Amino acid sequence: MVEFRKAFLLLAALVALTGIVSAQVTPLSCTANAGVPPLARAEGVAEEVGQVIINCVGGQPTTLGAAIPTINVQIFLNTTVTSRLLSSTSGTINSEALLMIDEPLPGAQFLASSIPNTTVVTGMGNGDYAASATRPNLFLGQQQGSNSIVWLNIPFDPPGTTRNRVLRIANVRANANQLGVSTTLIPTAINMFISISGTGSLALTNPQLTVAYVQLGLKFSASSATWNQCVPGTYSYNIKFAENFGTAFRHKDSGSVMQDIPGRIYNTESMFYGPALGSYSAIAGLATQGTQLIARFSNVPANISISVPVYTATAPAVSSGSDYAVTITNGASGSTTGTDGVVALTGGAGAAVFEVIASNPGAISTFTIPVSVTYKASPLPGLGTATVTGNYAPTTTVTTASYSAPVPRFVDNPQSATTFTISSCRTNLLFPFLTNVAGFDSGVVISNTSMDPFGTVTQSGPCTLNYYGTTGGTGAAPAAQTSGTVAAGSQLVLTLSAGGNLGVVATPGFQGYVIATCNFQYAHGYAFISDLGASRVAEGYLALVMDAQMSTFPRTGTVSEVLGM
Repeated sequence: MVEFRKAFLLLAALVALTGIVSAQVTPLSCTANAGVPPLARAEGVAEEVGQVIINCVGGQPTTLGAAIPTINVQIFLNTTVTSRLLSSTSGTINSEALLMIDEPLPGAQFLASSIPNTTVVTGMGNGDYAASATRPNLFLGQQQGSNSIVWLNIPFDPPGTTRNRVLRIANVRANANQLGVSTTLIPTAINMFISISGTGSLALTNPQLTVAYVQLGLKFSASSATWNQCVPGTYSYNIKFAENFGTAFRHKDSGSVMQDIPGRIYNTESMFYGPALGSYSAIAGLATQGTQLIARFSNVPANISISVPVYTATAPAVSSGSDYAVTITNGASGSTTGTDGVVALTGGAGAAVFEVIASNPGAISTFTIPVSVTYKASPLPGLGTATVTGNYAPTTTVTTASYSAPVPRFVDNPQSATTFTISSCRTNLLFPFLTNVAGFDSGVVISNTSMDPFGTVTQSGPCTLNYYGTTGGTGAAPAAQTSGTVAAGSQLVLTLSAGGNLGVVATPGFQGYVIATCNFQYAHGYAFISDLGASRVAEGYLALVMDAQMSTFPRTGTVSEVLGM
């Protein structure tokens, strides 16, 4: 009986020991998770994608003092990787893309001394990973092809059953524009594929993840107006830059607070960066500027100046979503803006750039920016319709990873709008009755009186004659016709029966009224009606100026000349 008890106790001890050993060798398993994918701007070629966490449990921890096995972690995107490139070493192309071990907080972050890692890390016997200068937990990657980043020789100690090991992948930028915007209800996705190899073995669940969705970030529009060439002054219209989602406009960062807490969402153009990145801390993870917005003005008529407000950090443009922007440049060459904000125009084209300096991810923001348009009476402005386009800035043709290209950067995808039209100086004259029937004929004279002794800026242009009435008593009125140019100080002279100078043809048999629209401001008209030979009846009258005079509001909408009462 005693021997049986001893045997039973020995069997129980063996079972317990087997359970402990079994617990220690629980298979290592890892799961990748991208959380909720952020939105990437479809106009962007260097858009930050969501960070990825690989959470591992189980496995046999490395024996105390033994070299920890290493792994190679490689990611692939379904588009070009555009994380900023760092200085190359030993033929490798180094990247700001970052791999972290066990979510290290500031003060406990240690960057590997080389890319790829060459530090041999030994085990602590219990699966712990106490980071130090000789036990790095931050690793910069290498560009491996246009769409891939690899982290080589990363120490990975299986955590065992009482701990878990976390790998975080950060600072990955992607060319969102390359994928385009979906034409269906399902958004275009930026996908990441993860491969792990090396002396260590990781069984990875969910190696394919969606790390961002692509959506257009900017909506641009402008108000429009029409102004008369002969009414000098300063006018204005508005241009509007609006977000399509709450994080489409972002500031760079404050510069005084590091963005070095793993997993924290900062909603800036920068990514993870901090002093632990050592000699790369001024480059890796940092944006070169906040979101910039460019307005390109074109087709601005001659002798017109346009200007935008000069926004500064102390007096920024305020958007509807509590975002703020400052004026960066004006002029197509990118010169810094002057105090007056006048846009430098070359051939009727110029540009103004604004940068977001504060952003609110919880609101859809719209910047409404007034544009002033100024012209004088001498010289008169040119005629035409001006346009403007809105776009993210800076625009680029560099769509792959780069050492020096700005971050963020965007393709040139301008949204166009018409802004203002300068209409010609114009006088509308009404001849209330003209006739060439029953033996009568009518003569018309239109004088261009812009030549005078008072220093008036001379003008010239054609006159269009619009006929309203009948031909031969029952036929339709003649079609409108336009004369040649009536020079300053000269006249357009015609009769209905025979036509006249400057290419005006006869309109025999017409009876009714005529409205003459002359493309110069100082037109005046006279009509004379008589029988043939003026033997029985002769009558003359001044044409009525239909445009604004004194305080009246004319039906033409044109201001021609104020005459004395």
